[in-house]
Amino acid sequence: MDDLSNQESEIYKKTLEKQIPFISKRLLNIKSNRYLDDKMGCCGEKEIIAKHLNQGPAANLVQVFFNFKHTKCILCKSKKGENNIKQLQRAHCNIYQRYDLLMMAINDLWIDDSTPIKVGDVLKLFIQKHEVCPIYILCNICHVKYDK
Repeated sequence: MDDLSNQESEIYKKTLEKQIPFISKRLLNIKSNRYLDDKMGCCGEKEIIAKHLNQGPAANLVQVFFNFKHTKCILCKSKKGENNIKQLQRAHCNIYQRYDLLMMAINDLWIDDSTPIKVGDVLKLFIQKHEVCPIYILCNICHVKYDK
């Protein structure tokens, strides 16, 4: 479990090794995405923008964008339906939470409280920031344990 948050661990390195080219290729090939195409402008304090996007759009985008085809938990190796496993879930590494990655993206784009930044631009950069943050496929049980 601790290896998931250890940047020197094999699981951390191998996950990023696969994830980085996946992000680049997916961003190049994605035809349309309601989150990445969102032209709505947000302005105000950076933390408020991040909190708003973290409540739904960023979480939903992670679900849609990182559509890995895994059939078992990377930790316990259980499949859905086995050992009380209800579902497999995407889990951010605990070094960078979704909010942290949003703040990194907003910091790169933000000018001031009154200059709007496009939601789609923030979310695209948020996805690119996942090049430092592995997304793990965990069963619901391991995900709860990891988050604690």
